[in-house]
Order: sequence, then C-alpha cells, then structure tokens
Amino acid sequence: MSSPEREFTFRRPTSVAGVPRPEFPTPSSVPGSAFTFRFPPPSGPGRASGKAKEDDRLCEDCAKLDLEQSLASAFALYEGARRGTISRLLGVYRRASGPAYLKDFYHVASLGDRLSRETNNCKLCTFLASTTAEPKTRGTKYKLLAFCSSESYLFEAARRDGRGSLVRRQGWDALEHNVFMAVVPEDPLVPKTAIPLRWLETGLPRNGAIYRLTQPRSADESRIVLPRGLRPKADFVLMRTWLDCCRGSHDFCKPRKPAGATLRGFRVIDCESFAPLVEERPWSERYVALSYVWGPSTEKWPQTVLDAVEVTRRLGERYLWVDRLCIDQTNEDEKRFLFSKMNLIYEGAEFTIIGAAGDARTGLPGVTMRQRKPQPRVELDRPTRRSQDANAGSSAQPDPDPGLELVGVPLEEYEREASDERGWLDTHRHGLRSGLALDMGELMRDQELMDKYDIPDEHLQLFQDLADDFGHTIENFLEIQKELALRMGIPLKEMVPYLQGRAAGRGARGEGSNGGASLPPAASIPERPVTSPSKPCKPLPPSRVEGKTILVSSMQEPRVTIRNSEWATRGWTYQEGVLSKRRLVFTEEQVYWECSGMALNETLDLHPSIVQAEPRAPMPDYMLSGIFEGDMHRVPELQYGFQPGKREEMGQSVQKLDGHIRAYTSRKLTNPGDSLNAFLGVAAHYSDESGLSLLLGIPVWAGLFGDGKPGLQHTFALSISGWMHSARRIADGAEMYVASPARREKFPSWTWAGWQGTATFSESDASSAGEAGGGEEQDDDEAADVDYRDFFMALTSEQWVSSIDKIWSAEMMLHDAGGTEATLLTGRAPVSSTGDPNMRWLLTIRKPLVLRHMYLMHSVNEWEWRRLMGKSVRIHLSVPMTEAALTAGHKTGDLVTVLVFASTVPFIWNGVARFLILRRTDDGGGRWERIGRLTLILEEWMMDKYGDTKKMLDDLPVKSFGKDIILV
Repeated sequence: MSSPEREFTFRRPTSVAGVPRPEFPTPSSVPGSAFTFRFPPPSGPGRASGKAKEDDRLCEDCAKLDLEQSLASAFALYEGARRGTISRLLGVYRRASGPAYLKDFYHVASLGDRLSRETNNCKLCTFLASTTAEPKTRGTKYKLLAFCSSESYLFEAARRDGRGSLVRRQGWDALEHNVFMAVVPEDPLVPKTAIPLRWLETGLPRNGAIYRLTQPRSADESRIVLPRGLRPKADFVLMRTWLDCCRGSHDFCKPRKPAGATLRGFRVIDCESFAPLVEERPWSERYVALSYVWGPSTEKWPQTVLDAVEVTRRLGERYLWVDRLCIDQTNEDEKRFLFSKMNLIYEGAEFTIIGAAGDARTGLPGVTMRQRKPQPRVELDRPTRRSQDANAGSSAQPDPDPGLELVGVPLEEYEREASDERGWLDTHRHGLRSGLALDMGELMRDQELMDKYDIPDEHLQLFQDLADDFGHTIENFLEIQKELALRMGIPLKEMVPYLQGRAAGRGARGEGSNGGASLPPAASIPERPVTSPSKPCKPLPPSRVEGKTILVSSMQEPRVTIRNSEWATRGWTYQEGVLSKRRLVFTEEQVYWECSGMALNETLDLHPSIVQAEPRAPMPDYMLSGIFEGDMHRVPELQYGFQPGKREEMGQSVQKLDGHIRAYTSRKLTNPGDSLNAFLGVAAHYSDESGLSLLLGIPVWAGLFGDGKPGLQHTFALSISGWMHSARRIADGAEMYVASPARREKFPSWTWAGWQGTATFSESDASSAGEAGGGEEQDDDEAADVDYRDFFMALTSEQWVSSIDKIWSAEMMLHDAGGTEATLLTGRAPVSSTGDPNMRWLLTIRKPLVLRHMYLMHSVNEWEWRRLMGKSVRIHLSVPMTEAALTAGHKTGDLVTVLVFASTVPFIWNGVARFLILRRTDDGGGRWERIGRLTLILEEWMMDKYGDTKKMLDDLPVKSFGKDIILV
C-alpha cells in the first residue's frame, strides 16, 4: 500500500481537540545546551596531559561523542511526542525495493565499520561491539540510536479490543519514560533514523539495550524502567522481593491444594537437614520444584540439584522436589502414575527453579561454584570542553539546523533520505502479530449504534473514549450527547465537526473568538497525548557517579536466552515450565522471574506500579509477560497480557492448545515412547468431559455444540485432518508442502504423537516455518488455510453455530489391535476413559469416501497453483514425495485419499473439504497409515448452489471405497 510522499515537519500544535498545549522545552531552548556531540580527539587540546591508560583509550570518533547531550536531546524528542507538543508519527515506510522500516528515532552516531575491525583498542567501541549478537564480519557497518522506553518491545505491544481498535493504556501518563540506546546494523535502504520493521521485537531482545547507569530508584522516582548493575553472584534479596510481591498481589498464582492432601509416591528433599535427605511428605506441604536437563550425569546428587537445594534454603523454603531423586526410577507403576500427575506436582509447587544454563552437572550460575557471564559495562569521563559544532562553522554562521536537535541528523539529510520513501501498510503495528480475534457481537452492536444515532465510525470511537473517561456506558453517553446536540440545534453527526471547528477557531483567532459550526473542521481527530501537556516535566535521573557516564548493557533478553538453551529443546521440560505458576530461571547471564502476573529480570528495575498489580488482578495490559503460557505468537517470547482466572473464548483456548502442541513437538525426546507421557500434564488442562478435551493428543469437543447436538464426531474428524507438520514448499508458489519427520511406531500415524517433528494446526505456521531465507514476512491472511480455531468457536457458540449450515464428517471407531476394546466416536462417547496411551490403537473409517483420482491440473489463475477437479487444492505431506510420485501412488493403489470432514467455513461462507492421504502399510493386513492431508476449497459461489449438506457432498470428487479403512 502506498501513500503520497509526506513532508516531514516537527510542528508544535497549540491544541488537540480544543485543549491548549503548553510549549515543551527542547534542548536549544534551555540556556547553555547548544546541541553537539563532537569533542576534541584524544591528543587534541582540552585533554588531560599525560599518556592515556591503555584500558581508558577512546578512538578519535568515540572521543567526539557527547552521549549525555545525545540522551538529553532524545529525551526531549520523545517527551515532546508523548505530550503532543512535537508531531512525530511512528509510521512504517519503504524505499524502492528495500525492507519496510519504522521511523523516527533519535540518531546518536554513525559507527561505520569500526565495531567489526579486528584490532580496535577503543574501550567504547569494545563495549558497543559486545552489545550486538550479529556476526561482526569485516566491513559490517552499524549506527547508534536512542529509543524511548515506552516504545520498546517490553511495553509497546499494542492491545486491540474485539472491534480491532487499539486499547488505550490506563494510568500510563503517571509514569515517566526513560531513554536507552542500542547498536543497529546499517542498511543503505533504511534511513539513519529508522530501524527494520520488526527489529524492536527481534533484534533488540537478542542484543540487549544500553542504559546510562543512574542513581538507585528513590521513593518518588516514577520512571518506567531503570537499569541495574549486576554482581557476580545472583541477587537473593531481589529474588525474595519478587517472590513476596507475587505472594502478596497475585492470588491467582497461589498453589491450590486442600489441607492434608496426599499423592501416592510423593517424596521431597529436606533441604534443612545437615545432609539433604529424601523423605515422604503430604502433597499439601509447601515445596519447591526443579526443572533441568538430566544430561549424561550418573551422580545421585549432581551440582545443579545441590545448587537448587541452596536456592531453596536461601529463599526461606524447606522442601524441594526433584524427579530423579523423588521418583523411584525402578518402579514402573509408580513412574506411570506420577507422570500422569505432573500437572499437580508442578502446579502445586510454591515456585519452580529452572536451570536454563547447562545440565545436571553444570550447576546454577551465580549460586555457588558456577560463574555467570559478566555484564558489559564502560565508564567514560565527561569532557569539560566542547569543540565547535561542524554545522555551525564560524560564529558568523547561523545556528545548527533545528532538525539536528530533534532526530540527530541535519534536516537536509533527513529530507533527502525520505524523498523516495512511501508509506507502507502496517497490519501488525511495530511488527507484532496480535493474534486478534474480532468479537462479531461487539462489531454488530457498534453498527447498530452508528445506525441508530447516524454517526460515522470515527465519531463513535471518539465518543467511546470520552464515555470511558467520564465513566459512562457508550449508550448512556450517546443519549447525553444527543440531547446536547438537540439543544444546540445541530444533528448529533455534526457534533464532532462543530467542536473541531470551535477548536480551530480558538487557535486562529484567540480563545475569546466566537467560533461556530461554519468554521472548517480539522482534517482528522487527533490522537490523545500519552502524557498530559500540563504535567511538569521531570528530566532524566542523574548519573550514578558525578562527572562520569557509566553505560551498562541490559544483556540479552532472558526470554531469548531461555528459548535458545538446551533446556528449551527437551520434551519433558516443556510441561514443567508451562505447568508451573511461578518460575525462577537461572541463565548464564542473569536470573529471570515469571509468574502469571509479572515477568522480571535482574538487569531492569521496573516501576512498582507495573510490577505490583492489584490483588487478584493480572499485570497491566501493556506489560509483556512471558514465554510459558500459550506459545501463540510467531515470536513466542513476545507474549503478553496473561489473564489468569479469566474465562477464555473457545477460539483462544484452541489457539493456545495448538501453540502448546506446536512448541512441544518441536522439542526432543530421548525415549520416543514418552511422546504422550511428557505431554500428559498439559493435556490434563483440557480434560473436560463436557468441553474441550484431548484424545491421544487430538483436540475434540466432548460436549454439546451450541445447537444442542453432540460435538465429538465432527471435531475429531476436523482435528485429525487439521494438523500438519512444518514443511517446505516443493517449489516457489506451490501449495504442496513436504516434511520428513521420523515415525514413532508405538503411536498411531493419525495423531501428531506418532511422529517426531513440529506439528501445528495453523496453515501459515506450517508453511512459513520451513521457508528458506529471511525476507519480509507476509500477512497471515494471504496464504492461510481456513481458520481451525474458528470452527470450534462457531460450533460451540449458540449465536454462531447456525452460520455453519452444512457439515459432514466420516464415522470412525477407535479400537485396540485385539478387538477387546472399541469406541464409536459419535454421540457423547466418554473421552477421558478412552485411548490409554500405553496401548496400541487402530482407527477404522466406516463406509469411506475417497478421491476419484489425483490428477492435479494447472489453474487458469496466475496466482493459483493447482486445481483438483475444478477445486483449489492444498497438500501437506509428512513424508518426502514429489508431485509425480503422489499421482502415481494413487494410480497404483498404494496411496488413497479419504474424505473425513466437509463444512461451511465460519464467518467466511466458503466451504472446505478435508482429506487424509494414506499409504498402504507392509504388514499384509490391508492397513493404512496417515502420511499427510489434502484440503479442497469450495468457493462461495459453489456453496451458494448447494441447498443442503447432501448436495455439497454429491458435488465433491469422491467415490465409495467399498470397504472399511483401518489406520495404524
């Protein structure tokens, strides 16, 4: 999407929506603060005499930087923008065929290639180089930018309501922002003041931010975030503070265990005994759990366990649960029982210690023997004299360009870089994928209000904001405004233009002018400032040491470090992290805390109003909150806004379950037979006989649909044909994807548990996960298959179930190989007592309908890959196979594609037919295994001509197979 070239101006509007705005001081308006970051070289005048120490040397370029002044100028830019006194649109743009980028950020300095040079004795260059995770190949160029903390990935994740509108933050204007810096790779197609579109969510967490070390937080310091300097040892006082804060504020994080409750085989380590001792205790006792990688260690008490005992003691707890010591590894019956109770064990712990730095042998960094990586830090002397600014020249020349003060580059250069850029469609805002699910009920209500009061959408949004401010419902507020408009003699739809005209009149002719409805309205309704313009300005806090500028790195975001750790690759540790309500994670660099109400680490000191949520309430919605709950996002460490205790919509629950399956199946298991055992704890959350449940890993709706009909048959068919493996396209533009995961013969081929490989129910995740190269990501909607979660959401809703007016699924029966146990998956068959994971199960499709043939025809549409008997087709295979081999296999009878589900797609009105691609097994018993899925898209015009489900089915290119199909 393109927009006309825009002229860049930093204007200072006098009012927004009629509210006068005071001027906010910029650096040049403060006496003695002329802008410059250039200083004498190390050997030039103004340096102290004598030879500089080797470890205190600055290169000529770094010696010219005035970082204090740069941070002050950046603060002025962002504070003015927050108050609305400086117009700064954080938009998305693109130049020529280059990457999409965000601007405008404060440019501190161009670093050239000096960070990538092999020999560089400059201590500032060395420090800056340590804050970049990218490979520093020779010649790579970088720049140093300053950012506003309230726009960083930690806080600026835009939340949207059910209407798709941005949710306004509550209480945000009470906090002061901070400024941090970061090293960003240079790109000739990205302006100096810009960053690649998703860099705040990907590059910054990977690299870490650079903060100026300031005085410790005082009682009246309302800064959103301040940096902390780390010590070699972990800060147990801080950890205890986190724990106490959670216990005092987060009722939803407390373990729920009845007094005196017991659990068969439950044992703990007594950490207060002279030598740690394993003993049986009631499950109701307070205890801490440990999650770690076993590794090759054969010691009974490896170092990581000993360090966990020390952490347990230091944080005031007595008992510790560790699987290798507290489960009798020789008792198979006890092991199976406790495996099925992992949800109780980890949910019941006061908190879980997670060792995300090595395995059982290595210990927890910063606790006893294991050292942790030091925090990058540099201390700079503040120059006492400034050189003349290069732009100022002699005293006879004019002052530096004011644009230099606001973005750090001359205005001419800024305009030159912006001359060929175009606005770019930003569907995710800052690149974040919001996982937005529109509330159709709210949208319909809004439409009813707009129709009733004859007002446009943008006016309704403004009235909604005002209603929230005054504590009214939108309906009540509109009635008040309607009465007010009636008394003024104008229609309600002219109220907003009238008020804008009044505001424009005051701005043009003075506050006393008589503006009327005839005045020209403002071009648009301006966005309300984040901070009130009348609020006194509070400057950046002073440096930790007077006369020094001390810079520290916040280090790699712990959520990224954890994701890249060995711990995060293991199948068993997945549910240990997910099921725990409080997690204390030890990485190689620092300690990270995450519970259902907050996510904190040692290097960043967050304001108490962010950390200490109201009792029984989750953290504020602008605080990103962790990696362990849901795994819903493409960049999972950016999850945010846990809602403990809040009833989720069915679509959200299904999407979270899909995320859990996708994340879990991407991990490794030493024993393939644990494929379901290591997921039983997560599955226990979805074991509702009257709702969402799992059958051998397959999500089903075990209760009744919104229309009162049983849901098991349709949802089982939907799910076994809905999951697929992350795979690669067989060719550019092809809608055939091929993966090569290993089979786990102990489990059925029709469930993801029967394969070793990443499985997902999301078409976009399955296809993009295997794409080669980085490049710019496409919008999910462009290539996504029908939305799996929408089926569950619509079918279980009384309001929307009728939108699926045509639905069919195959009749299937689950039975063991010996024929002693069988369940027909129809009606309200019990799910929790069906499908013992320790047995081998077969699935019989009764009276199957199969594709007539597999001849894929080229489409007449350039944008389309293939059609199958006139219908658009997509194919996902879990085994390596070419298009020709697929066709040949169907011709010989070694392959068959069976229909299992067909339906109207909710909210879209297209239709979908889902098939399983089966391969004949070698057992000689005429059995088949699932090796993929095929989807046919039934376009809306096709669905319109079908009067009922039978006519939809009759139009599909299928035939009777003639006998039942048995899947292994």
